[in-house]
Amino acid sequence: MRKIYSNGPDDKDFVSKPFTKLMCNAKNLYLAAPYFTHTDYILEAVQKGKKIQLLIGLNEATSPKSLSEIFNNANIAIRYLTTRFHAKIFIFDNSALLGSSNLTDGGLISNREAVICLDQPQDYETVEEIRSLFLELWDCAEVLTQEKLNAFANAHGSIQKEYAFIQKSIEDAVGKAEPTNINIKSRSRTKERIFLQDLQRIYSIRTIQIQL
Repeated sequence: MRKIYSNGPDDKDFVSKPFTKLMCNAKNLYLAAPYFTHTDYILEAVQKGKKIQLLIGLNEATSPKSLSEIFNNANIAIRYLTTRFHAKIFIFDNSALLGSSNLTDGGLISNREAVICLDQPQDYETVEEIRSLFLELWDCAEVLTQEKLNAFANAHGSIQKEYAFIQKSIEDAVGKAEPTNINIKSRSRTKERIFLQDLQRIYSIRTIQIQL
């Protein structure tokens, strides 16, 4: 398996690819991400009998609806932090993904990310260090109860509207800037940029030849 994933223009670059592959071969998953909205892979894992310890952040970007979808599953233990939590750690038995991806559609598929895959025998000690960090964060976190989930859901609606308004205001003020990603539109932009760069390079070489 490749080492670095970023949801880049290469079709094999989805962060979801190593996530699902490592998940299929693991019995125990230790997942930490401050933003949580994507439940598909978690539900798939527990349906196959895998045990999951899930550490998430309760904030404007985490979905109460997504948490509700997985909350009552006996194979999932959920804890939360509300501040100073920014680590994204995905451990699958003795392998791990470490980088910038949250457990969201953006993190796993559509945002440009930087994630390293550690699945080789020489990575064992590093994975154990990552596991220790996960357990340290886990011990600091609070257990997500139904009461806490209900309170979070009640508070989340107004926060979400405010967050969307702030983001739109920033983009209205400075303009929108985003990297190319793996979707077809961005692949087209990437190919166009490469073509223009090649054309410029050819033109520069011919100009130099004429001058000589």
